[in-house]
Amino acid sequence: MILSRDELISRLRKIKLVVSDVDGTLTNSYDYLGKKTIEYVSKLKEKGVFFTFATQRMHSSIIEIAKQLNVEIPIITVNGALIQDLKGNVLYKSVINPDYVRNAIFFADRYFVRIALCCTNEIVYTENNSVLSDFMRRIGTNYKLVHSYEPYVNDVLEIIMMGNDKNVIKYIQRKLNFPFKFYVSAKYFRGSSSQGIYNLEIKKSRINKKTAIKRLTKHLKLKKSQVAVIGDWYNDRELFEFGGTNIALKNSVAELKNLAHYVVDKDSEEDGVGEFLEILYSEITNKK
Repeated sequence: MILSRDELISRLRKIKLVVSDVDGTLTNSYDYLGKKTIEYVSKLKEKGVFFTFATQRMHSSIIEIAKQLNVEIPIITVNGALIQDLKGNVLYKSVINPDYVRNAIFFADRYFVRIALCCTNEIVYTENNSVLSDFMRRIGTNYKLVHSYEPYVNDVLEIIMMGNDKNVIKYIQRKLNFPFKFYVSAKYFRGSSSQGIYNLEIKKSRINKKTAIKRLTKHLKLKKSQVAVIGDWYNDRELFEFGGTNIALKNSVAELKNLAHYVVDKDSEEDGVGEFLEILYSEITNKK
């Protein structure tokens, strides 16, 4: 998938939108932006190139970073369940049917699995599920301890379930995916940093970063050929399947590097995104 230099330059000169993952891509391990990223997001904006995020994080947890970069277009958060700008204008919001939320809570209680609900502005959890806040790595997110989930079931964008028994988690996944697959999608994965912890993320069906970027580009009236995406982890595969120009960093997983059109020779600790943006700016500026 790696492009020749001439093919890459040809693609870069068409770019009007850059969409980046955040954790492990845009920010370093201290949640800081690189100086080059800040500089070149601003310079590219002057050239008519938009910049935004597609992240697992909640919208409320990304606001300060978006302000630093003066992001004016909608931001994709909760892995595509919410597309909203800094002024509060909502382009798209995907709320899970309350009955399916209650169904997930039932399975969690029955099989002794931890569960939390991702609402528009916060992640809520009950006392019995308080251990979840120690394992969930959504930096900057507001976590709220509540007495009951019932007052929140009408505003759930995503459900998070965790357990240390893989078979139980996969069993719940099967129960939620059938017969409810048309309505909700339960995605199983093992945590990237928590050994022996297995996760289940539940959203409305067909909600992911790929469908979200489709909605965003339609809103901005842009073609796939005008979009570059940057990611580092497995859940960024959805971005790379969109059909734009795929950019991986040095620290990206092999699966993404295999799908990338260009791999930056720096990682997120070295401001790899800023390195790519500098290259992009150079090509756009030199465009004849």
